[in-house]
Amino acid sequence: MFNRRTLLVGLASVAAASQSGRARAQAYPSRSITLLVPFAAAGGTDIAARQLGESLSQTLGQTIVIENRPGANGIVAGQALLKADPDGYTLLVATAASFAAAPALGQKLPYDVGKDFAPVGMLGLFPLVLNVAPGLPVATLAEFIAYAKARPGQLNFASAGVGGTNHLVFEMIMRAAGITLAHVPYRGAGLAQADVMSGQVQVMVDSLAASLGNIQGSKLKALAVTTADRQPLLVSVPTLKESGVDLVYPGWASIVAHAATPPGVLARLTAAINTAMQSDALVSRYQELVIQPVAWSAAETTRYMAADRNGLIELSRATGIRLEQ
Repeated sequence: MFNRRTLLVGLASVAAASQSGRARAQAYPSRSITLLVPFAAAGGTDIAARQLGESLSQTLGQTIVIENRPGANGIVAGQALLKADPDGYTLLVATAASFAAAPALGQKLPYDVGKDFAPVGMLGLFPLVLNVAPGLPVATLAEFIAYAKARPGQLNFASAGVGGTNHLVFEMIMRAAGITLAHVPYRGAGLAQADVMSGQVQVMVDSLAASLGNIQGSKLKALAVTTADRQPLLVSVPTLKESGVDLVYPGWASIVAHAATPPGVLARLTAAINTAMQSDALVSRYQELVIQPVAWSAAETTRYMAADRNGLIELSRATGIRLEQ
């Protein structure tokens, strides 16, 4: 009889907790939500986050407050999320640099990106493009690869710094194409792009958003985009795969919550983000920003982030690229 009573009490407690969790999820959100952005205001990721915030506020019926927390390759913002209550009222923009490259390339982090955070959806995919100096005598990626193979040790590629997305993607391209160029890291993509335009450096992978004006003005020569499909604003430029290089790698950013956030709240957030991704206002603004909206489940987002991290671990082992501690 004692065991039966204990069992009934236990079952009642579980049911009550489950009901309480569902009630919290149904009531969520009852106040404003803070979205932490690990960059200063006015950059491309910040602008995208603000647009998502506007669309989310329409879906959720609450204000989305954008809070910029730049510093330490995303660590400042990541720690701010983990110090907040795990209730879904504080979220974080996670990027390829902070959630894939940093742990894969050996940066010491005060948290485990695979365990301490719960991905809830995507902020978007950021198309990249391979640009060469306008005076380089090549018109296609195949011609550039042949040109590089005929000049071992003579060509350089630029990046915004060691371990950045444009550095790592060009390393992937070199491995896939069987070419070797010397890496010239700069303090920022703008400086790197300027030297490609002047011919000081021959080639660079950069965001399409940052390159588009100079491509259209013939200051850069675009050979291929890194996305699965051609880009609407640059339809004449083929993809890497179309050009014979078996690689698809857009830049990306996602939205994550504290790992201890109630499952019902996480599900509510995922549904709201995916609804926002289909809103006319967001689609129109993202097109201007050259960002691809993506409506993925939490599981799809989690798999994508983990796959990128694992791929970069393999790249680091093969190339010896490590981030400075």
